[in-house]
Amino acid sequence: MGVELEERDYAKQPLSLAELEELFKGADAREYINPKSPAFKNMKLQGKKLSHEQALKLMAQEPNLIKRPLIIAGRRVIAGFNREQLRELFGGNR
Repeated sequence: MGVELEERDYAKQPLSLAELEELFKGADAREYINPKSPAFKNMKLQGKKLSHEQALKLMAQEPNLIKRPLIIAGRRVIAGFNREQLRELFGGNR
């Protein structure tokens, strides 16, 4: 695809609250929480109404709550394996 990637294992190098705030500026951070993750279940978050701020704080505390992979291209953020969004982002026609 001719794309250069920078990889970050946020289980080993967690994103700070400030990084998360910047990353999700203009987006709803709640959409980037993975409700299928063991961390989500262990924290008993099912059915809880989180605010954007609460979601950010929880992701900073427990990075395993964040959907993976998290792909950042400029100001665009894609979470999870959404083939269509990835094709659109990287210009692939396959």
